[in-house]
Amino acid sequence: MRRLLEAEEVKEILSKVKIGFEVKEMPILDSLGKVSSEDVFSRIDIPPFRRSTRDGFAVLSGDVTNASEMKAVRLKVVGKIEVGESKRMRIKQGEAVEVSTGSMIPENADAVVMIENVEVENGNIWVKKQVSPGENVMNAGSDVEIGEVILRRGEKIDEMKIGLLSGAGYNSVRVRIMRIGIISTGDELVKPGEPLKDAGIYDVNSYTLFAQLKMLGAEPVLYGIVRDDEKEMEDALRIAAGECDAVLTSGSTSAGRGDLLYKVVEKVGKIVFHGVRVKPGKPFFYGEIEGKPVFGLPGFPTSCLTIFTEFVKPVIARNLGIKSKPETVSGRMAKRVYSEGRREFLPVFVVRDRIHPIEKGSGAITSLSEASGYIEILDGEEVIERGSAREVRLFGKKYDYLVAGCDIIDLLELDGQIKRVYMNPELARLEFKMNAIDAVFFKDGEYRIPYGFAGKKGKSGAASHYSIDADVHVKNHSQLLNLFRLGKLDGVYMLKPFADRFGIEIEILGEIEIGFESIEELEKTISDQLNRLTK
Repeated sequence: MRRLLEAEEVKEILSKVKIGFEVKEMPILDSLGKVSSEDVFSRIDIPPFRRSTRDGFAVLSGDVTNASEMKAVRLKVVGKIEVGESKRMRIKQGEAVEVSTGSMIPENADAVVMIENVEVENGNIWVKKQVSPGENVMNAGSDVEIGEVILRRGEKIDEMKIGLLSGAGYNSVRVRIMRIGIISTGDELVKPGEPLKDAGIYDVNSYTLFAQLKMLGAEPVLYGIVRDDEKEMEDALRIAAGECDAVLTSGSTSAGRGDLLYKVVEKVGKIVFHGVRVKPGKPFFYGEIEGKPVFGLPGFPTSCLTIFTEFVKPVIARNLGIKSKPETVSGRMAKRVYSEGRREFLPVFVVRDRIHPIEKGSGAITSLSEASGYIEILDGEEVIERGSAREVRLFGKKYDYLVAGCDIIDLLELDGQIKRVYMNPELARLEFKMNAIDAVFFKDGEYRIPYGFAGKKGKSGAASHYSIDADVHVKNHSQLLNLFRLGKLDGVYMLKPFADRFGIEIEILGEIEIGFESIEELEKTISDQLNRLTK
């Protein structure tokens, strides 16, 4: 590995990287998620004519200025305009025309009286409520005017843009197609869906990167798993570089004996840099093959996604022409964090304005699924205190509440994003008192029941997540039931509400009391639903 570059040096190099793309016209239904290659303007007014927004009668508002329940105003009905009917007409003072929601209105009518505010009688109506000029009327071009830009160059096409394009009469749009190849390396990798071999792991990075690129607006191309073989790597890289505008690889980037990828890139192309002084992701490299950019990402899933988000994603977005800033959110640390004192990107999840570190390591897959994003720890920062203000670079969801303790929370129907953590009940209650957790569920009293047992050789012990006696340690009832279904357990004990939920016939052996503490805004909802469960 060459000299480790600082993160700023790497970003400066990558800011000059060019990635090509193809401009292609495609049906709007196929353009979802793609990036527009040009400004698109409306060829018509939307709506293209003045129309009613209610069922009722088009009138001259001045005729019904004094209309009321006590003093209804009589108007003569001189016609009817159906939805989709092109009928140009004018009305005189004292006249009205029956209209429906979406239908044209007479050229000089300036309001619509709703049907519930009139009485119909022998070709006349009695208006019992006044209307103002423009009431219940949508003018031509009030939504979009002819010539107005409805889709800008570099803008991602979402479901609302597709609706707008179709409303303006477009059935196709020109988009940028940037094909990016994805290669995962490693003898240990197994394709999802195939049997897992000894010492093997399923390929996570290919699918995570595929989803990231798709969401960004690029066109990802999977080239599968490449073994730790120099010839196989060379062949895969040449094919990907020949067919795509850029290539992403993961794994085999370190300087160990089995890490060949950067050597192969240097053999068939060139290495621009190898190594960045950050954690995780130090062995990240950038090179080129046949003029096509090659980004070498680390193999550990969290390292791979973090480096992609911090360094590679901005390059792709810039070349696609996407005009957007990285999404960030500010908050305060919910826990003290110790660091090695060097540049680090630490995965975290965010609950309202609280930032919780995820300390499972860069090899943990759940660090990806649980993370809202990451914070940057600077050189020399060895301790980040609880309550410190930080900024989070987002790539995942944020949460509304954080709940700890028994998995009884799974039975409650709470509004918002709920994040549940597993920890010792005593620690959970301490964190609750320090306002780091919004609610804690705990077992009350001395009565104990096992949540599961492993058969004759199972050893009893305290299950740390529940503070109850058990032969196996599980995180929740769902996991317990799944272990039983997999044949890992000979039998299970469960709380009755969970057995009812899973449709399991049970024998009641005893009772256990579950208590809780929560913040005020959750307290009533949780209390009501716990009462429902215990009836």
